Amino acid sequence: MYLKMIHNVNVGPMEDAKINFPFNDDSTPKPVIIVGENGTGKSILLSSIVDSFYEIAGKAFYDVQYPTEFNLKQYYRIISGVEIHTGKKYMYSCIQYQYKNQEMQNVPIYYFFKSGDMDIKKLSDKDLVSKIKVGFKKRENYKAVYDLTDEDAEKIFNRNIICYFPPNRYEQPNWMGNKYYHLENFEHPSAQPKIWGQLDKPILIVDVMSKTLQWILDIIADSRCDVKYIQNNNWEIQHCETLSLHMMNIARRNIEQIMGKILGKEIYFGLNYRNKGGARFNINAIDGSKLVPTLNALSTGQSALFNMFATIIRYADSNDINKSINLQDITGIVVIEEIELHLHSNLQREILPRLLKMFPKVQFIISSYSPLFLLGMDEVYGRDGYEIYQMPLATKITSEKFSEFGKAYKYFSETETHQQEIREVIQQHQGKTLIITEGASDWKHMKAAFEKLKTQDKYKHYADMDFEFLEYEPEESKKNFQHTEKYIFLKMGKDSLKQMCQENAKLKQSRKIIFIADRDDKKINEELGETNSPYYKNWQNNVFSFVLPVPEHRKSTPEICIEHYYTDEEIKTPVEINGIPRRLYVGNEFDRDGFSLVGKFFCRDRNHCGENKINIIDGRDNSVVYKIGEAQTNLALPKMKFAERILNKSPEFENFNFYNFHLIFDLIEQILKEPMIN
Repeated sequence: MYLKMIHNVNVGPMEDAKINFPFNDDSTPKPVIIVGENGTGKSILLSSIVDSFYEIAGKAFYDVQYPTEFNLKQYYRIISGVEIHTGKKYMYSCIQYQYKNQEMQNVPIYYFFKSGDMDIKKLSDKDLVSKIKVGFKKRENYKAVYDLTDEDAEKIFNRNIICYFPPNRYEQPNWMGNKYYHLENFEHPSAQPKIWGQLDKPILIVDVMSKTLQWILDIIADSRCDVKYIQNNNWEIQHCETLSLHMMNIARRNIEQIMGKILGKEIYFGLNYRNKGGARFNINAIDGSKLVPTLNALSTGQSALFNMFATIIRYADSNDINKSINLQDITGIVVIEEIELHLHSNLQREILPRLLKMFPKVQFIISSYSPLFLLGMDEVYGRDGYEIYQMPLATKITSEKFSEFGKAYKYFSETETHQQEIREVIQQHQGKTLIITEGASDWKHMKAAFEKLKTQDKYKHYADMDFEFLEYEPEESKKNFQHTEKYIFLKMGKDSLKQMCQENAKLKQSRKIIFIADRDDKKINEELGETNSPYYKNWQNNVFSFVLPVPEHRKSTPEICIEHYYTDEEIKTPVEINGIPRRLYVGNEFDRDGFSLVGKFFCRDRNHCGENKINIIDGRDNSVVYKIGEAQTNLALPKMKFAERILNKSPEFENFNFYNFHLIFDLIEQILKEPMIN
């Protein structure tokens, strides 16, 4: 049985979402990936599919719909009018399956549910309209399965894998006591008889490690042979057919191959001696060295991933033992929600798509937030080998749209590399307290201010403060420097700063690290310490952060950066570069259209222009300022040039007033007095 179509109308955020599920030329199903932001209907869409599983199974297995001792019918999905799309009077979900009956003819199955005031004539599928029973009423909650006999429902579950891995799939850690974690009593599968009318392969799969372990022990037992010692170190196989032994070894190797892909090594399963208590099972490298003492010792991600694919084979093996030997013959539908849960980036991109590929006749329907997983799918399946649908409209994403995930991965990779570079730089600075600023120009302003203030009587106690700045240049300026080995080049920003705080606070630091951010992002302000008292945040393990304190003359416009510590007149100090007078501009010098209020100047960066804007306009990106009617020469001075001239005491900047910077150094002084965590 395969899923052919789903059509959800007015269901939650889905006003009209329809997917026709794709197949290859050889009729094998293509994997389908459901993506979208939180609240766009991914889980609701999958819940409709899973509910149809239960309704189909309920026609053949009494314990699916009547699991209580009082034989009260239970539903997986409760139909409720509160889910109806805002402003609509009804909702419905229509799902079409296709399966082969006894005559091996393709036969459709329909699942349908609805809620609210709805006329049957509003259904777009006329074939379904003709099948719905007379009992359908406009205002009732209603669900049903059509064109399926009880006998065929039983055959579907006996021939196919039909299961759902929810987001709460997890395994009990081996260190957690049973008192704090629910575990069902479990009988060995070989000793547990099948009872007529009971579904022995649950649709919803959680916490299956014990079942997986017992099943693997069965496989190992079946793949081993009896040997008898003859004489002179000669042995012979007894009580076993060689062909059967070979086939059972294939089944074992299939399971070992899955585990090997997850662990990144060629492995085999072994048995500990029976007097080892619970640790009966182990995983060994092919050279004989023991890798993992028992399945319970795997990481959460490793065990979740292994149990997912082992369960697929175990279910198929229960139907037909040959299916564990020939994985390419396993058929059915597997729904996986948030497939990347608990998985490291390598498992998401490199391993997961390859494991899916091992089951070409299984229809995988998957929701995901992970661009890494989608990139891996692209590499393993090719862009035509699977399809992506974006909620809430169930829009098929084209290859052009897919490039966004590539950009996301590139950003992820660059971020990882960038963080590693910063870690290495921090490790090189040992001893003194280290000050790390958000911008490469910020530390230059602070260093110039500190050198000036500590010579004044009021702030001469600053001379006793023992710290140093992380003196770095912006990464993009590397091409402008000779002898680059003398410099540190980094790409820094608010998010990088916050991430460094989090990362460095995980381990005890041998000296204090203080991170300082601009004040132009309210969310970052709160996360880095604005709401704390005394206005900085102690991340623990000698890691601290704060955002720029607001000087008195900026109280009305508190979202400031480091340049706002100077007066507007100082900010606008001109310098001549290659015969052209250039300076920093402030957004409030221009109207909302970018035209200057005084003089004939124009700023292209209109987003940062206007009466109440104090953004610093320095000629980068689109922040070009030029004189109207003349050659469009950029008259804005780069922030870095401004900072360098202040640090190097250029004549135009020699008399700048650094008074407001005492707010920064007073906070640093307080942090230096904090006790060190040794």
